[in-house]
Amino acid sequence: MKIVYLLPGGLYNSGGMERAITIKANYLADKMDYDVSIVTTEQMGRPVFYPLSEKVHLYHLNIGIHEKFGKESYIEKCISRVLKTQEYKKALRKLLAKIRPDIVISTLGGLDIGFLNNLQKDSIKIGELHFPGNYRQLMARKLSDAFIPNLVAKVRTWTFKRQCEKLDRLIVLTSEEKALWKNQQTIDVIPNPISFLPPESSSLRSKKAIAVGRLVYEKGFDLLIEIWKAVAGKHPDWELNVYGNGNEKERLLQIIRENQLEQQIRIHEPVRNIQEQYLESSMFLLSSRYLEALPMVMLEAMACGLPLVAFDAPCGPKDIITDGVNGFLVTTGNIQVMTEKINQLIESEKLRQEMGNASKQLAADYQVEKIMKLWVDLFEREYKNRNK
Repeated sequence: MKIVYLLPGGLYNSGGMERAITIKANYLADKMDYDVSIVTTEQMGRPVFYPLSEKVHLYHLNIGIHEKFGKESYIEKCISRVLKTQEYKKALRKLLAKIRPDIVISTLGGLDIGFLNNLQKDSIKIGELHFPGNYRQLMARKLSDAFIPNLVAKVRTWTFKRQCEKLDRLIVLTSEEKALWKNQQTIDVIPNPISFLPPESSSLRSKKAIAVGRLVYEKGFDLLIEIWKAVAGKHPDWELNVYGNGNEKERLLQIIRENQLEQQIRIHEPVRNIQEQYLESSMFLLSSRYLEALPMVMLEAMACGLPLVAFDAPCGPKDIITDGVNGFLVTTGNIQVMTEKINQLIESEKLRQEMGNASKQLAADYQVEKIMKLWVDLFEREYKNRNK
């Protein structure tokens, strides 16, 4: 069976979506002997971050959709988007005609949903949503209070959902997200698989907390610094290690310096062996304002036996954390309560051990073999229905 993944951006990032696609592509190519391809738009000669099977075919279209993002006026961005969409459509049409895939999977973060259903019409079209369906409205509110950009975002959200209804199948990562798609009849929930499930677990005795993710506004690392400042006031011997990169990095470092927290908070570059860092930590923290789907970093932390403390941002943490069992769910933005929950874990090794054990047990539900069986069953069923 021929499978093609459409990945906006590229495989150079250390993000959760890139890790998830890599895991699935490797499994399908190596374990199932499928013919698997990944098509990117923004790789631009940069190396692939996560290990990728030699059996997986890579096609880098290098469209440069976001080359000037943030530098152009709003009108210029709209014009650029239209032109780049046409360039992408033309290149993708030609490539799919050459590959002739049985199934095309869009990760829905790029421009292809607007024309995907009209390309390679004998291929099964599947959408794989790694973010809340209304993320365009959330992002527009963050960027501007102006009426027109927010109206455009609202219209684009409506259009996006109508286009997704035309897909053969829409896959979301959580039950919470599925509930938001009331008019979507062909929808399933398939969570991301974890990339590892080590036999060992963290001892949970180190005086270290860990947070992992892109250093961008929506991930709320500025809020986490404020939280840890309060934690450090009570427990100055504990430290927070953040692994990630992004456009907020310099601002975050400045906040750390201004609050004289250099000994309590350290920001590190992304690492491939993140498992080792989880195993050396005693809790995992997530402070996202929004735009969470099913955070890979939380699943990986669970696999290493860490208790979790997270804001209940839509739409992932609620599916992962059973409050009071394997961690704590805190109302998004409630700095005081998150501080209290972190201090509670710091002050009770017994609680850390109980929650860490629960995390380890729950992580087994996200093993690659279990999750990929759901995908393979879906592919086989859709292929059989199409070829009756």
